[in-house]
Amino acid sequence: MKILIVEDSMFVRNVIKKVILENIPNCEVLTANDGESGFNLYQEYKPDLITTDLLMPNLSGQDLLKKIREIDKETKVIVISADVQKATRDEIEELGILGFINKPVTGEKADLLINLIKGV
Repeated sequence: MKILIVEDSMFVRNVIKKVILENIPNCEVLTANDGESGFNLYQEYKPDLITTDLLMPNLSGQDLLKKIREIDKETKVIVISADVQKATRDEIEELGILGFINKPVTGEKADLLINLIKGV
């Protein structure tokens, strides 16, 4: 399985990557520090699953998801963000996400992430 992590915080990116690799060892993990580079990696590698933050420079996670959905309705996306405004969450859920996890990613939230990924 190929997973793309799109997250502007290096710390959060590393936490998510560590959680994934500790629980799904045969996984290939790609990382991007903003939505624009995330979209470029998506186009190049066609990952099976993407995790993305919403609030990022260059291209927000919400706009990244919209761009991906214009060309691909099937790629699984998990949003991991501290932005929990109802209007924003409703809009991204309409774009067909697999799940929404509130930051920080610790304990139960890490378990939820792994369960969502394993369900793919």
